[in-house]
Formats: sequence, C-alpha cells, structure tokens
Amino acid sequence: MNFLKNVDFFGVPFLQNINQQQTLYKSALGGFLSVFIGITSLAYSFWIIYLWNSNQMSPKISNSKYVSDYSLLNFNSGKISVYYEAYEGVIDPFQSRILLPLVMYTENFLPTQIKLIEDSVDASNGKLYVPNLDLGYTFIDGYQQTSKQMYIFISLCEEKYLKEDEKCGSAELREQFFQQRINFFGVQVESTTLDSRDGSEQITIQDIYIELEQQSCYSISTFLETNFYEIQDYLLFGTSKQKEYISGAKVQTQSLSSERCKLTYQNEALAVIYVAMNGTQTKTIFQYPKLGDLLANIGSIISILFMFKYIIIYMNQYSLNQKVLSDLMNLYYPEFKNIKIIKNWRFKVTKITLNHVQVDQIEYYKIYDKIKKQMQQKLSYMNLLYEISRIYLIIRSIKLRDELLKSHQIGIKLNLSTVKEDNYLSNYRSDQKINTQAEPFILNEDDAELLSLSKRGNQKYIETIPEEIYNEVDYYYLNKII
Repeated sequence: MNFLKNVDFFGVPFLQNINQQQTLYKSALGGFLSVFIGITSLAYSFWIIYLWNSNQMSPKISNSKYVSDYSLLNFNSGKISVYYEAYEGVIDPFQSRILLPLVMYTENFLPTQIKLIEDSVDASNGKLYVPNLDLGYTFIDGYQQTSKQMYIFISLCEEKYLKEDEKCGSAELREQFFQQRINFFGVQVESTTLDSRDGSEQITIQDIYIELEQQSCYSISTFLETNFYEIQDYLLFGTSKQKEYISGAKVQTQSLSSERCKLTYQNEALAVIYVAMNGTQTKTIFQYPKLGDLLANIGSIISILFMFKYIIIYMNQYSLNQKVLSDLMNLYYPEFKNIKIIKNWRFKVTKITLNHVQVDQIEYYKIYDKIKKQMQQKLSYMNLLYEISRIYLIIRSIKLRDELLKSHQIGIKLNLSTVKEDNYLSNYRSDQKINTQAEPFILNEDDAELLSLSKRGNQKYIETIPEEIYNEVDYYYLNKII
C-alpha cells in the first residue's frame, strides 16, 4: 500500500482557506481580465480555423532540383504554338499561303517527314497553329536525356506541303507582305502551375516575339521546363498528392543566314523553333498547415495574452496582502472598521473620522503606520512560531508539566442518544451522576469553535458575563469594544 502511495502521480497539496469563502484570493479585475483573455483566445482560435478552412493560410514552400522519369507528366498541361499577329489592314501570311507553319520530329537524332500544322485555334491575337507535343526521354550513360525533339518552321510556302487543290500566294503578294512596316510573329508556350493557396491548377502564357525578313533565318531553342509538385494537405495523417506539369520554357535565340537554314533543314525556313525537354526538373513541396501548426499558431498568441496574468497575479498578491493586513488590524483594533477616510476629486484626503468624529490626520497616520508594522510581523511564519512558543511558556508558568501531559488524554465526547432494548431513547450521559459543580469543566461541542472567528460576530448580542469568568469581569469590561 505504501508503494502504491509513493508512485501516485496525482497527489494534491492541502490548501488552507484564506477565509470561509475562498481558498485562492480572486478579484473582480482578475475575473474581468480572465474573461477577456478567454473570449479573445477563443475568437482567435475560430479565426485561425476559418483561415485554414478557406485556404487563406500560406503553406510552407520548398524547391529543389529533381531528376524524374516523367511517369506522372501530363503532356496536356503544356502547349506550344505559332501565330502571326494580324490586325486590320495587314496581310496574314498563313492565310494567304505566303508562309507555312511546319513541324518535324526527330527520334534518336533521325528526322521524320516535315508536315504542315493543320490544327489551329482562334485567339484574340490571331490564329494559333498548335502542333502535337510529342517528346520522349531515355537514360543515356545514367542520365535522363531527351530522345525525341520537335522542330517548328515558319517557312516560305512550298506547294509540296499543301493539298492538291491549294496554291501558294503570288510573288506580288509575297513582295507586298515583306514590304509591310511591321511583321510580328509569336511563339506561345502555354504551361500549368499550381496555386499555392489551395493547390488548384493555373494556366500561364509565355510569348516570344520575332520579326522575319527574307535574307535571314531566326533560330529559337526552346527548352520546356517541368515541375514536380508534392502536396501535403492532410490535417494529421495522410499521404501526399503528387503531380507533374510542364511549367514554362527557357529560350535561347540566334540569327543565321537563310542559306544556312536551307542547307540544314532542306526547306525555305525563315524561323526555326527547336523544342526539347530539360532532363532536370524542379521539385516543389507545398506543406499546408497541419493540426500541430494550427495549435502552435493559436498557442503562441494565447501565450502572449496570458502574459497579462503576471500583472493580474501581482495585483492580486498586493490586494491579498492589504486585505489580510486590514482584517488582522480589525482583529486587534476592531474600531478600525469605523474609520472613514474622505477624499476630494483629486483623491486627496480631506477628512478622517472615527465614529463620526473627526480626528487629527497626522496622528492617525502615525498610529496607522505603527499598527501596520505590527501586523506585518504577524504575517511572518517565524513570528507565528515564536508567539506560540511564548504562549506555551506562559501556560507552563501556571500549570505543572504532569498536568499538561494529561491534555493528550482529553477531548470532546460525543453526546449521542442511545436506543435501549425497550426502544426508548435515553441519553448516554443521563445515566451518569454528574456533579453540578464539575459540569462547567466538562467539554462539549461548543468548545470546538469557542475561539473561532465565526463566534466574534455573535458577541454583540451577549449582555451577560458567564459565571466561570466572573472573577475576570474587570478585564473584559475595561477592554470591551463589541
């Protein structure tokens, strides 16, 4: 049994009451601030939960380089297209068959047949010609490399790329086109990224502008970039979501002579867009706030709010000390409760009265300071032990040691009625013959609280003095206040 008591984690100390109402001293101001802190903390907790639920809390984002096998890559997340920025009053070279958008693929550096890009989409800046984005990858010497590339050409019209019933634009129309003041062509790269707030997909557009002339060939090397996303959006337990998108492009440009392009690609290309994939991609981790992060966020603000508790504790300690001093002074000097201190609007003392009679302020403060010092000594634990020791010595001076030892044998007897065999109640003590002269010395239940503070308020209604202390009537009469 003693072992079980020793290993008990939940032992509690004994708390002595300050008075009959409370064990811990509490004040109205402390209660108000406690309610304020509680309501503020609860409101902030709901606010944080609302922000989290509405995806308004920014996640932790980390980026790193990553080598992927592109098994999760969504090729529909990216598009590349060419267009002529046509507007009213200019010749559209693609519609007029002056220039043609062509595409060619290479696999393991072997070119495929050049074809006309026929898929098109109408847009605000002109008609977009969109080739099929067909790229491939392979591991070469242990590294991920592009094994299939794509070439997009903006080439002078050649009828071998057209259908049988189609013809190229006339030489006059071609000459008229190249004499236009501005001939802007665009390469548009459409890619996909994720919104960090809620992980939703967003489409981004990247435009590259070029201006063509017959005497030169414009070369654009476009390296598509991919992004691997890992989304950790579970609250406590769960698995990460993984997504892979084409997220943009890096572009390198250079100018060549038209003869160089014709020799290399065997066509009348004025612009060549080389499209390939980067072997290394960016890995982005979105780590959304988890339950621990929410609690830490809430707890940090609550901790700041609870810093006010030190102010409240200090004020309560001061108020408790003043209250105990005041109550202790009233125990020794009961007339202190009849003192009234009157102050003006500037909180300056104007009058002090005792029992409605004005007293001298200087003399009052001298007496008050002296009494306050006396009572402060009473709050010392060592002073309490010292006074108890003096009481023992005084009692010892009037009582023998053997008589004091007998005090360990006495106590208040329980005066209970008993039931006899004839079912009549009788008092246990009624059977004893008690000497009427000894009866005042017999302890009863009133002795347990005879000197308690609760008995003090009842003394004002007692007008007579008990017989057992009749010989001390002068002492009690001379010092009577209540």
